Parts: sequence; structure tokens; C-alpha cells
Amino acid sequence: MIEKFFQTESSWILTFVRIALGVVILPHGLQKLFGWFGGFGFGATMGFFQSQGIPSVIALLVILAESFGALGLILGFATKLSAFGIALTMIGAAVFVRANGFFMNWFNTQAGEGFEYHILATAMALALLIGGGGVLSLDSLISEKLK
Repeated sequence: MIEKFFQTESSWILTFVRIALGVVILPHGLQKLFGWFGGFGFGATMGFFQSQGIPSVIALLVILAESFGALGLILGFATKLSAFGIALTMIGAAVFVRANGFFMNWFNTQAGEGFEYHILATAMALALLIGGGGVLSLDSLISEKLK
């Protein structure tokens, strides 16, 4: 069972997808966790989610997925778990938070952002969930040790 958790294909494509997704998601997590990059930090983010009717445990899981999950992707550690958390977060954001059409709001002509970003991030996360972290990942090192 643990072997499947760390199993990864020896693919440079998965490596690039893993690092790109981690680098894009991490700043969002750091906004929520520490208030960096113009974010509000942990307490305010938890309060905001709760004010929107999101249960505390879900709010906490979102913050963990976007911060530690993204860091896990960058390092290639627990890639499948990290990708699963990010995929769920993106699906939840597309369904419950970003209901303003398909397109991003490039020209500030709609009420908010669309969900095209969430589709791309979810697709990337699903590829990693299926294939693993690729080469240059801690998962591949752990997988080799387990064999």
C-alpha cells in the first residue's frame, strides 16, 4: 500500500507539471497562512471562510492544501496526496466561490473571476495524482528505497 502512495513514473513532463503547479499555488497558500503577498493571514482567512458558511475543518484543509500541499509538490513529497488536496480545493473554488462565468476577468468587465484557472489547476493535479511526481522528486527516492 505505501509503495503505491510514493510510486511515480520516471517522467520529466510530470516533474515540470508538479513544479509549475506547486509554484503557482504556493503564493495563494502563503497569503492564507502568513498574510504574505497581500493576504490576510491564518486567523482572518479562517474567519472569512466561516463567515461564508464554510466549516472550520474545510477552511483549515484548504489552507493546508494550498500551503503545505504546494510545498509538497515543489519538493515532490507525498505528491499524490498533495495533488488530491489541491484538486479538491480547485473544484470547490470553481463550484462555490467563482461563479462568474468561464473566463478570467482580464478587463474588469464581470463581477469576478471565471473558473478557467481552476480547470487547468485541477487537470494538472489529476495528472500528478495518476502519474506521481516524476523524476527529481522525493517520492521517487522513497519509492526506490521501498523496493
